Amino acid sequence: MLSVVLLAMLPSVPARAGDAPAFDLPRWKTGERVRLEDFAGKILVLDFFAYWCAPCEPASRELERGVQRYYSDRQGNPNGIPVQVVSVNLEQSLPERTEEFVNRTGSSFIVDDAAGRLLEQSGGVGIPFLVIIDGSGSRPGAPKFEVVYKHAGFEGLRMTRQIIDRIGGSSATSARTNLPSPAIRLPDEKADGPPLVQTIEADAELAWASDLVLTDSKLLYRQERGATEWDASFSYASFDEDYRPYALVDSLGTSEKLHEDRFGGELKLRQRVAERFTLLGTVGGYDGYPDYRRVWIANRYRQKYAHLQALPEPGYDEPDPKGWNASGGVRWEYLPTTGFLELKLGYAFDQTAPGYEDTNDLVNGYMLIRGRERLDTERLTLSSENVLTKRIRTLNTFAVSHVTDREVRYSYQGAVNLAAGERWIVRGYGGIATEQPRFDAYFFGVTLEYELIPNLLLSLTGRYYEDTGEVIDGLPFTSAGPPLKSWEAGGGVRYSWSRVSLKLYVAPFWTDYNRENGAAVEFTHLYADRNWVLAQLAGSLQF
Repeated sequence: MLSVVLLAMLPSVPARAGDAPAFDLPRWKTGERVRLEDFAGKILVLDFFAYWCAPCEPASRELERGVQRYYSDRQGNPNGIPVQVVSVNLEQSLPERTEEFVNRTGSSFIVDDAAGRLLEQSGGVGIPFLVIIDGSGSRPGAPKFEVVYKHAGFEGLRMTRQIIDRIGGSSATSARTNLPSPAIRLPDEKADGPPLVQTIEADAELAWASDLVLTDSKLLYRQERGATEWDASFSYASFDEDYRPYALVDSLGTSEKLHEDRFGGELKLRQRVAERFTLLGTVGGYDGYPDYRRVWIANRYRQKYAHLQALPEPGYDEPDPKGWNASGGVRWEYLPTTGFLELKLGYAFDQTAPGYEDTNDLVNGYMLIRGRERLDTERLTLSSENVLTKRIRTLNTFAVSHVTDREVRYSYQGAVNLAAGERWIVRGYGGIATEQPRFDAYFFGVTLEYELIPNLLLSLTGRYYEDTGEVIDGLPFTSAGPPLKSWEAGGGVRYSWSRVSLKLYVAPFWTDYNRENGAAVEFTHLYADRNWVLAQLAGSLQF
């Protein structure tokens, strides 16, 4: 169960053919010994799987239906050679979960490889892993088993059948002596390509404090077929706030109840163009305020300066926040199924709700200065993901970004997933960021997951964040947030069964702003220390 994070969903990578490794494995449930020589004169298809491996299920189901039953009905491949699919189970814990997997896929011939030796000897690391062995030339006392194909990831029935159908084409076994007569010949079933896997995901988040209620939700559709994967998502966020002016500097301000909406969408594409290279592309956009602070700040400037709309430019304008982004990159598998490197370049355009400052001098008279309204962001990201062992996976991400009128920001984030036991997973993560002249931030956290009963996981999470103050605008009277510390401690429950997954997470968290330097005094009530409650609900369906 726990190693799903480590081995499943790895990219497809072919391996070199050669002599098949000998094996002697127990048959699932019965313990009957199964050996390589038992398949002399046959074509053997090894399907390595584990119940927790999401892409293994459609692969095993397709192999049982489109290979085992297909060639059994036709009494062998076109050259009369029998074909046998053997499913190799790599997971011995929670046998009831393996039985559920077998019932869903219909796999009929299963052996256990608890230590994973056959997988290792076959050159596999990630699963699903497929090996096709030609034993048609093997005879008692004269074994001859040759691996003609092996691949991490299932490339579909069309590819699998093409390889099986070519075996024995020029040998004496080509004579079809046992096939049905033409009058009762079974119709040829069309071999599909790689299986189509579709996923629908939905998640909703609610955060509230005494004067704020924030929601954020997303609906996503993903489609995977062979070398192509894409997804499209739609998001909606709402901001409900009790606005309060700070009377010491804003005696004319009035309290208000604010409500704003934000709508967004995003499209992502992953296209494998070579065995080890995948192209990445993303495009998205939004309409509305990016966060609740911008709503509060915009309302402050609206109350203070809306009556000055008639002033010559750059006078006050009602904000119309929106933006779009695009990125492209490449993913390189530098170590077969265990090491990945991603390089992405991105650009984002944001039309913001600008800040304002007024001046009055003898030369120019009264003037209203408007902060920058349009921002361009360029970003370069380099990330590396590595499967160190079957129980440890790491992810490291380095980023360099630049926003209009600001210095370059450098950041790093790292994460490690550790399957600490049969029912335990530990996830640790953290990161740092720095930007001249005065911004530094860091965070760290840990999540502990425990499988209470099959399909039901409990989790505990703790996080800490600290920065030296945000960089938002360059006005003399800044609306940028002062230094911040925040803590979070929460618990969750996740239920997964077959192709359905549901998750609920609830956490209190606390924010602590340091306003000792007097910055952002006009926004004292915005940057007040708060006790928050966060609730997240997420679900997915794969079909």
